[in-house]
Amino acid sequence: EFYHHVGQMWDEPWLTLHNRVEGVLSYTNLLFIPSSRPFDLFNPERKTQLKLYVKKVYITDNCDELLPSYMRFIRGVVDSEDLPLNISREMLQHNPALEKIKRALTKRVFNELKKKSEKALEDYQSFWDNFGAVMKEGLYEDFANRDVLLELARFRSTSQEGLTSLADYVERMKKGQDAIFYIAGEDAEAIAQSPQLEGFKAKDVEVLLLTDPVDEFWIPSVGNFQEKTFKSATRGDTDLSG
Repeated sequence: EFYHHVGQMWDEPWLTLHNRVEGVLSYTNLLFIPSSRPFDLFNPERKTQLKLYVKKVYITDNCDELLPSYMRFIRGVVDSEDLPLNISREMLQHNPALEKIKRALTKRVFNELKKKSEKALEDYQSFWDNFGAVMKEGLYEDFANRDVLLELARFRSTSQEGLTSLADYVERMKKGQDAIFYIAGEDAEAIAQSPQLEGFKAKDVEVLLLTDPVDEFWIPSVGNFQEKTFKSATRGDTDLSG
């Protein structure tokens, strides 16, 4: 009921994170990852959906300083013991305590997502289907967390049912293959039938099927994974003779 109230969502939470931190920095957080995609997920303002309290006193909705914008699907509240009660919106933007809380909350979310990706594959695939497109924004915005985002990312491909990780793709690569091949388009089934993939199918070379608009931004920014370069299957200089 609290999730429905605080998140303005009518599904059941896919994941609930509740903990209290005491020490140099003291705060309580109650975070929810929805099981369905919020209607405003791709709002251009990209506002984070967390409410901030200080010593149980309400401060603000949409506190963008508590999580990165690519986690804006997360709903919930954070109650800090350390911030002043009269803190202003301007002070929030440059507050070192909030920055530390943000790093800790982001790390906690990543850790829980990694557990899910390892122990509940189908469950995690449903999460990625809902929120992968926004999580991938972090690949070109958040250099500090790029490695863990690449580890969490999942993709459809020409040779796998469901989704695959980049690490699993690299493990399946053909001997002599030096690139992670991909093809981009609006619909996975349609691009999987592209005539440009015939040579790859003949050589049994796997190709990732990228269908999110964000893909054209993060691939040039990231460049490679485990020393394997990302390379478009539509480039004319692709050599499959190996």
